[in-house]
Amino acid sequence: MSDARAAIKREAGPPPGIFGRGPMGGFGMPVQQAKDFKGTLRRLTGYLRPHKTKLMIVIAAGVISTVFSVVGPKLLGKATTKVFEGYLARAAGSNTGIDFAYVGNILTWLVVLYVVSSSFLYLQQYLMSGIAQRTVYALRRDVEGKFSRLPLKFFDSRTHGEILSRAVNDLDNISSTLQQNLTQLISSILSVVGIVIMMLTISWVLTIVVVLTLPLSVTIVATIAKRSQAYFIRQQKALGEMNGHVAEMYSGHTIVTAYGHEQRSIAKFTEVRIPAIVIAQSGHRDRRFWAS
Repeated sequence: MSDARAAIKREAGPPPGIFGRGPMGGFGMPVQQAKDFKGTLRRLTGYLRPHKTKLMIVIAAGVISTVFSVVGPKLLGKATTKVFEGYLARAAGSNTGIDFAYVGNILTWLVVLYVVSSSFLYLQQYLMSGIAQRTVYALRRDVEGKFSRLPLKFFDSRTHGEILSRAVNDLDNISSTLQQNLTQLISSILSVVGIVIMMLTISWVLTIVVVLTLPLSVTIVATIAKRSQAYFIRQQKALGEMNGHVAEMYSGHTIVTAYGHEQRSIAKFTEVRIPAIVIAQSGHRDRRFWAS
């Protein structure tokens, strides 16, 4: 049926790119901003509500993992201080030297702390992966139900790539966000709070100095994020156009061959592939520059 519909479109006049609809045919639907971010967030929260118990465990595991990882450097500092004191005593001619028993005890506790921290971090990521996959499964199920209720006019007025982008690419982005970015956000917030508390217990003066430099750090991070977002949007747009062209050419391979458009298809693929590569390289180069 798709070949017949493509043939009808060709008789009516081939659009740019043979099978695409404008410059963003196929997967390459225009990048859009959320029209109602708060409403979308509330709906996503509704999908996460059945997993609230596991989410609480994820947060608790993140807290425990962060506490142990933050306490570790302080214990390591005690071991370093003891080694330095022993070195100074030995340099001063004393026979005491380094207390290796004390240092060994500290290192043993450090190993235990980091093992426990890694275990809870693994538990956090394991549970969050399951939550993300179940949430995306529910989203895919609802999307499938929505598609089954849509009229044929909706599918005839859009390319296969655009429809697949809604059902595949967007949901994959949600899955990666829930599985990676959300756990990183939780861990980062808890780490900042734990580190500030630990710094206050060590030296409140140095803590104030660090806090005063935070506005500069936030400015740099915001600049990097703004530039990276621009590259990401352009990269997704170019990648969508390339994927859309591949999907349309693959699904209409018979018609492309019958009309002798193989070379045009290859030329179009080369045309849309080069911008994707250039944008990706520019984004990586920009991130490396700011990271250095």
